[in-house]
Amino acid sequence: MRTWLLLTLLLVGLAGCAVFPPVPEDQLAARTAFLERAAELEAVGHWRFVGRLTLELPTESWSGQLNWRTEGLRQVIDLSGPMGRGGGRLMLGGQRAVLITREGDRYEAADADELIALVTGRGIPVGGLDYWVRGMPRPGVGFDLRADVDGQPRRLIQDGWEIVYGVFEEAAPVAMPMSVELHREDMRLRLMIQRWQLTQVDAS
Repeated sequence: MRTWLLLTLLLVGLAGCAVFPPVPEDQLAARTAFLERAAELEAVGHWRFVGRLTLELPTESWSGQLNWRTEGLRQVIDLSGPMGRGGGRLMLGGQRAVLITREGDRYEAADADELIALVTGRGIPVGGLDYWVRGMPRPGVGFDLRADVDGQPRRLIQDGWEIVYGVFEEAAPVAMPMSVELHREDMRLRLMIQRWQLTQVDAS
């Protein structure tokens, strides 16, 4: 299995409105701030970031450059390895999830989870990644969250993944994570973000 291909397929997400479970008493203030941050993010219609990714498995690893851009429900994710090798383009938000590799191979499925199962043979839930990279839980699924007093998540557990956040930086209108590390079973995904670009929805 090409490790970069698994990495490309991991970088997917679905849109919706977040649902939050009951909160431990010692996290009430932090969760209130977290919800305020989430509300600000909901006003962001378009977002984009570039960064570097590393995927580690027990027998192999892969790293590459990432350019992830979205406008509403449409998402385009470009991934390339050293010297432009490997990687491909993943397109979401239409009627089908589509992956086109740099070698010209094309894969299609009904959604991202089905696509990763088709290409890699691994049933890995990935539908929350576009939320997790922004520091939010996937809608409609239980999760465990620890946030700080500014509402910035520090640790999130959902869909069998443990997501740990590092430093946040202002991206206007809200601070965004600059480092994210995801663990699930024997898999580790590290993301170091170089810059975010956020555009708020015009309310007029």
